[in-house]
Amino acid sequence: MKQIWNSFRLAFSMYSIIPARQIDKTKENTKYILCFVPWVGAVIAFLITEWRIVHPYLLDYEFLRSVVCVMIPLLLSSGAFMDGFFRTVDALSSHQPRKGKLEILQDSHSGYFAIITCVSYFLIIVGLWSEMPIDGWPVVALGFILSRTLYGLSIIFLRHSQTSKCSLYVPEGKAKTAVAAILILYTAACAFFMLRMNLTVGLACLAGAAIAFLYYCWVAYKHFGGITEDIASFFVQVCEILIPLMALLVYRMPTDFTSL
Repeated sequence: MKQIWNSFRLAFSMYSIIPARQIDKTKENTKYILCFVPWVGAVIAFLITEWRIVHPYLLDYEFLRSVVCVMIPLLLSSGAFMDGFFRTVDALSSHQPRKGKLEILQDSHSGYFAIITCVSYFLIIVGLWSEMPIDGWPVVALGFILSRTLYGLSIIFLRHSQTSKCSLYVPEGKAKTAVAAILILYTAACAFFMLRMNLTVGLACLAGAAIAFLYYCWVAYKHFGGITEDIASFFVQVCEILIPLMALLVYRMPTDFTSL
């Protein structure tokens, strides 16, 4: 029970801005951490869903509401995944051999291309949220749970690169099976509720997550020889832009499929 509690506290201290007492990042304390990373996504999803209800009483402009939708996950997660996104984009844009790219992932400095990509990323995501119909918000918000769940599953099942430290988060024996089963259950629950809320939009969101995951695997294996924590973080950010993009494409189709 102590290991579970420590993993819970460590998940929120590492992946969110929610206050949690700092503890040592040891193999024992991180044993179940991947089970609780999606809980941060659940908090984000809840706040965005509530913002959907409150914002008409506070704001008159769609642009401002979308800015808040973008800032909620960024601030609540304390930019935990954005740092890895920066480094991975830097490494990919360097066009160096694999060894050079892995060295860039270890560098704490951000190149100009990463900054340009980050600015572009936020402009696109703000635009997507500003165009998103209100009834699509709850479906898209579940993507913050799904992206973190797939993040955990990838760390457990995908091959790690030579410089990866992800093995710290992978338990051994029965604990690994238990963590994997819980994450698979989270994934199934997200898919179920997405499809239950809106079948067509839910399918589009799941397709976006699948495309992001396949792209993540391709980038990790082709350019780095496996995943690292930074590349996994890169996936989360890519997933969280493809999910609303795919949902919006469905809403913009000439034929109204969203009533299904």
